[in-house]
Amino acid sequence: MLKFYRKNIKFFIWLIILSFAIWGAGSISVSRESASLYVGTVGKEKISHKEFMITTRYFDLLSRSRSEQERKNEEAKAQETKNQETKETAEPPKQEPLSYDQVKGLAWQMIVLSREAKREEITVSDEEVQNEIRKLFSQDGAFQQDFYEQWVQNNFRVQSRDFEEIIRKHLASDKLREKVLKDVPEDQRNSRWLEWFIPVISKSELKDQT
Repeated sequence: MLKFYRKNIKFFIWLIILSFAIWGAGSISVSRESASLYVGTVGKEKISHKEFMITTRYFDLLSRSRSEQERKNEEAKAQETKNQETKETAEPPKQEPLSYDQVKGLAWQMIVLSREAKREEITVSDEEVQNEIRKLFSQDGAFQQDFYEQWVQNNFRVQSRDFEEIIRKHLASDKLREKVLKDVPEDQRNSRWLEWFIPVISKSELKDQT
């Protein structure tokens, strides 16, 4: 799941920059007023409202971009079929973004995995984070610093360094997953991941107070 989202993150940045420049009703937001509160714990570590809401916002945007991508793909397939056939074709099903509970689940998953990666001494350098940011926010080979900072401010209402910490956690989680699944055959990767991940969640003593 994490790897899928990472592969599609560049698409959502350019696709929804306009629609999410001003947050709409029902979107997940980061509250400045409650940034000092905590929403749960992983073991004995308190998870701040700020970290949790930035992470849920991150996955909310990814989910909406995936939904839009799937909708456009279905529309393209339907149009192609319609062009090839004379009879009417059914309207493609609407692709819905993930629910809040699903997004929240992904957020907690990444928070837990990032802590586990730290225990495994898996690190992500500043250079790796910056390289990832440049890949995501470059157009025609040029990194646009102003656009990047404005995008983070519009969509997260935090400083760019806060967003970069989410990228760091995501990269660390990906590294951990690849370490766990090293040399595992492709058809066994999902089952092997669940076999490893379920005990990790139990061991983490996650307590969600949202």
